Amino acid sequence: MPLTTFIVLPTYNEGENIVRLVPALFDLEVADLQVLVVDDNSPDGTGEIVETLAEQADYAGRLHVLHRPEKQGLAPAYIQGFTQALSMGADYVIQMDADLSHQPKYIPGLLRQAQEYDIVIGSRFADGGSVDEGWGPLRKLLSWWANRVYTPAILRIPIRDATGGFRIYRRDALVGMDMERVKANGYVFMVEMIYVAYRLGYRIGEIPIHFPDRQHGDSKMSSAIALEAALRVWQIRLRHRQLRPPLHASDAK
Repeated sequence: MPLTTFIVLPTYNEGENIVRLVPALFDLEVADLQVLVVDDNSPDGTGEIVETLAEQADYAGRLHVLHRPEKQGLAPAYIQGFTQALSMGADYVIQMDADLSHQPKYIPGLLRQAQEYDIVIGSRFADGGSVDEGWGPLRKLLSWWANRVYTPAILRIPIRDATGGFRIYRRDALVGMDMERVKANGYVFMVEMIYVAYRLGYRIGEIPIHFPDRQHGDSKMSSAIALEAALRVWQIRLRHRQLRPPLHASDAK
């Protein structure tokens, strides 16, 4: 019996992208693939678009929507999505953006590496990884410095892309981390999740990816969000520095 893989996609005004992304995901040769869209009541009707797609024969029973009443933050969207995916029997959970900056072609590689690791990151800064050619020198430098110098130095983790949001989790790792421990909202959620996993002794791998900028819709990232995330790395260290492997939660599957 094949293992079940769930892809969790938080969305807010991603209608232009979701109609491109859903077919690309289901064109992958991945056995028992399920896609869960977590929509924050997008004004552009993203949630309703997904509902319509889910009625098509090719996606029936494999494409799901979790409707939230309003925009409530990236971290709660992921946690609700992860929780629902686990309750629906996920053996692997993949998180990725819906704006096509996380390219579906890397998913088979993530799944292969998940045979060896508990968590695998699609990494912009691993050897062979890259970012959009249109990024200016300052943006490239700041992102590289945040992931290769600042965050690893503070948290003392051997991770090259701790802020990267393209990841796969094995079920036992996601359950064992106990998501109630994670308090961050916004993009620093990525850092907190990986730090909790590291402190608990989970095996974390990275594979190189190319990260293009979105072609449709508006980015949710800003310099203020990036600065807040950088400052909150210290909070994360203080909050979880006492975690040890014996503090794994148990799987209630």
